[in-house]
Amino acid sequence: MRNVESSRKLPQQGFTLVELMVSMTLGLILTAGLVQIFVSNKQSFVMSQALSNVQESGREGAMILAREIRNADYWGCISTATSVQNNLNSEKASDLLDFSRGLEIFPDADSNNAIVDGSHVLFFRGISGAPEVGVEKVPAADASSLHVTDASPFSKGDILLVTDCEHANIFQATTVSDKGNDLMTHNKGDSFDPGNEITTMPKKYTNNAKIYRPSVQRYSIQADDQGRRSLVVERALLANNSTNADGFGDPVELVADIRDMRTLIGVDTDGDGAVNSWQDPPEKDAANAANLLAQTLVVKVSLLARSRDDNVNDDAVQFCFPGWLDCTSEATGLQTADDSALYRVYTMTASLRNRTLEGT
Repeated sequence: MRNVESSRKLPQQGFTLVELMVSMTLGLILTAGLVQIFVSNKQSFVMSQALSNVQESGREGAMILAREIRNADYWGCISTATSVQNNLNSEKASDLLDFSRGLEIFPDADSNNAIVDGSHVLFFRGISGAPEVGVEKVPAADASSLHVTDASPFSKGDILLVTDCEHANIFQATTVSDKGNDLMTHNKGDSFDPGNEITTMPKKYTNNAKIYRPSVQRYSIQADDQGRRSLVVERALLANNSTNADGFGDPVELVADIRDMRTLIGVDTDGDGAVNSWQDPPEKDAANAANLLAQTLVVKVSLLARSRDDNVNDDAVQFCFPGWLDCTSEATGLQTADDSALYRVYTMTASLRNRTLEGT
């Protein structure tokens, strides 16, 4: 006879303490592994994002500066800035309007401005783009008026350049009329800043002359109120519909998280059209600054880019800046970051196209 009691299921007995401890241990090990995988993936993502950030900043900054260096000191069919006569009032015009210097580079030593102390500042002067209008005639070389094909693009106070490829003059327009007889005057007087020192042109310009807008741009590394540094550009107010054209507009951020900028200049010391010497740029007020920069054919620029976020690395990274140094220790330029962000150095070389073509 079948035993009915033995066929019944035994009641649930539960886990023993040993089984429970083993399962908890395995669960903790599995959880720790998952956490480690998550942390590693997150750190990899942060590093990848930081690397992408510094690459974008460094490459974009180098691309912008390379283009501006190539175009610096370009005056159209007039070969060099020394061929351009500046009619502006030298007693009232600041160094900003010294158009004899198509290129200026110097280390910043002014602790009162927004530029990062010790970083290098680049000034580019010249013209860009096509001529605005043509000249119909100048009544006489000593006349203070220019008859143009169309005066509507201009306003009083604009600083302009007129050239026929043999002569060139920079002047400030004191009157602009586009009512039937398109006419601009460049009189002397105290109502404009800086105004014109002379009204005389080197010749009577005819209909083969053109009028351009000169430009002055300053590139530097500046810090905002939170200490965040960027590559910025400031453009001179050479066309501002007022009587004062001697000053900069507001700084415009071009590339964020550029910490520093340094340069080397390639100088043609013997006039053979080739670089004979690589030098640090002179101090702004150095006695030989104008001559040295006038002989500069090539510029090297090194940018120090930083990731937007901190805590990218476990430890502070080391980097060699500027990029042309052969760093083996602190004595030879090896630097250690003061945070855990990612740093990269980007270095490029660009030639002043107008000067190198002139030498060929």
